[in-house]
Amino acid sequence: MKYPLLALLFLPALLTAQSDSTRTDTLLPVTVTATRLPVPANRTPLAVSVLEGDQIRRAQPQLTLQESLAAVPGVFVLNDANFSQDLRIAVRGFGARAAFGIRGVKILLDGIRESAPDGQAQVDNLDMATISSIEVLRGASGGLYGNASGGVISLTSDPVPAKPEARVRLAGGSFGFRQLHASGGTAFKNSGFRAALTHVGLDGFRAHAALRTTLANGQWHWKPDSATQFRVLLNYTNSPRADDPGALTAAQVETSRSAANPANIRFDAGESVQQGRVGVVFEKKWSKQRELRLRSYSTWRDFENRLAFQNGGQVAFQRWFAGGGGQYAWALDRWRFTAGFDLDRQTDRRQRFDNLDGQRGNQNLDQRETFTGAGAYALAEWRPAPAWTISGGARLDAVQLEVTDFFKTDGDQSGRSAYRRGSPWGGVVARLGPRSQVYANGATNFETPTLNELSNNPTGAGGFNADLRPQRTVSAEAGLRGQWPAGLAWEVALFRARTRAELVPYELPGMPGRVFYRNSGEVLRQGAELALRYRPLPGLDLALTYTCADFRYEKYETPAADFSGKYLPGLPQQWGMLEARFAPSGGLFAQIQTRYTGRFFAEDANAQAVTAYILVNARIGYKRRFAFGDVDVFLGSDNATGTRYFNNVRLNAAAGRYFEPGAGRVFFGGVEVGIGK
Repeated sequence: MKYPLLALLFLPALLTAQSDSTRTDTLLPVTVTATRLPVPANRTPLAVSVLEGDQIRRAQPQLTLQESLAAVPGVFVLNDANFSQDLRIAVRGFGARAAFGIRGVKILLDGIRESAPDGQAQVDNLDMATISSIEVLRGASGGLYGNASGGVISLTSDPVPAKPEARVRLAGGSFGFRQLHASGGTAFKNSGFRAALTHVGLDGFRAHAALRTTLANGQWHWKPDSATQFRVLLNYTNSPRADDPGALTAAQVETSRSAANPANIRFDAGESVQQGRVGVVFEKKWSKQRELRLRSYSTWRDFENRLAFQNGGQVAFQRWFAGGGGQYAWALDRWRFTAGFDLDRQTDRRQRFDNLDGQRGNQNLDQRETFTGAGAYALAEWRPAPAWTISGGARLDAVQLEVTDFFKTDGDQSGRSAYRRGSPWGGVVARLGPRSQVYANGATNFETPTLNELSNNPTGAGGFNADLRPQRTVSAEAGLRGQWPAGLAWEVALFRARTRAELVPYELPGMPGRVFYRNSGEVLRQGAELALRYRPLPGLDLALTYTCADFRYEKYETPAADFSGKYLPGLPQQWGMLEARFAPSGGLFAQIQTRYTGRFFAEDANAQAVTAYILVNARIGYKRRFAFGDVDVFLGSDNATGTRYFNNVRLNAAAGRYFEPGAGRVFFGGVEVGIGK
């Protein structure tokens, strides 16, 4: 590889921690729930990372998940500055194909799906100021969650407070960033509530990159007795403006990094969205051996966007998806079991119109697209001996996709297709000592094309692209993790996944910004992940993550070229993070984080390389307690060294329009006041 294994430079200093046996270990394992069989993190055969509390929110802009996910090995994120396109999150290479939003990675909030049933997720409705923990399950998880579960990101909201409390946060910074957040809640005997409201405005580093959005969240809890809990979860988002500056050619980047693509300005490219969701969760525990959990939800999304071309360049859809599920868990001696089901249905009413320099023109598509999914699963854990844990399970999914064409001037393009898939998995954990374990697992995953991917038909007709097929993955991994009493925790994981019929994006010259898809023959993903955390002194935490990966097309031939043996675009061969956090009890807080991204390619032919870069982010703050509560003042800088890099790269873009330049030095600051904490 061209770049050295950066992590090895820091290992000697970190490993010296083991000689100091006088310090106590505060890096205790936590219970993870994303596995659908709650278990301590050191007893699961799956690779799970957990982020909590201040790791997520302290002195952060609180704009996107990208701020936190850099601390998770195997996770690579692009495009946190173009809010019209949303984050592109890849977990071990799954999800990199997304043109906008998130594909192939399941997103959950408080146990309820944020991902639509077809596998597409937008996270523009997530308020990072309300998130208390994040669990990331790295690797294929079809046996747990079914369709499009190449990885799982499970977020948990702040709980209802036991006593009255309120919080107000004001923040602002470079490129017109301003943010107001207010939240509060309390409990009354056996019930309680929490509510939050956030407004964000941003002008953006590049021209035509403004954002305006308001987020509202609420939850109400009722506990009629100590064994029963009933929760209602509410979310509403109104984002009337999210401009899209578009991608540039290399020549345009050299002329001006902050410029928008002229076509995006001409056609007023961007989006507006409203979304609402209500969820209900019921939990009943009869004892430590038996537990029932039921959930239901309903989400609607009203979306409009304008692309940078005329023919069909304006899209509007009204999306509704709803569903529910249940699971029952019980234990018998050395066994634990969980069985459950999921039922989900999604309906998109999609329309396309000509884009006449930002104004709506003639209609050329009107169709209703439906995705219906049903899945049943069973999981088991067996502990034949104190040092051994064996887990496994299977899931069966039935999926139906249907399109009803209402725009019949070009014929009736209605149709339907159905799939049935079984997804077994299994794993084992062996304890090597009181604080170390070795684990291994094998898993499967399948992923259907999303409704949006199916409706983008390269023939120009309505209906679905009949040539697209679901992709199927078989994966295996092995890992070693543990802790030393000196305050050092580590994890090393090796993974390998083979995917058939991989869904691959491409563009056509006449429709820049609209992404079409086709199936490749076979893709191999393999690599290694390293995570270290060291606490040499109270209040001082050092962390390092490093990923070395090889993601390639093994078989992929198009009418234009044979890409077999080429690297998957949009994914580096190496990336990592080194971080130091200083938070003594006196209230001072400081953090410096260095992120490294290795070279990667913008297209399947691997002819256009994106050079490696390093970003340095810094934070400092002070928190002081008063009789009424506390006050937290903070300052921060992203890309503090002014590195020239690309915030996003549009894969296989037409006419060489790959690049979305990132901002230079970014500064921000704010104050947060807590009352009654």
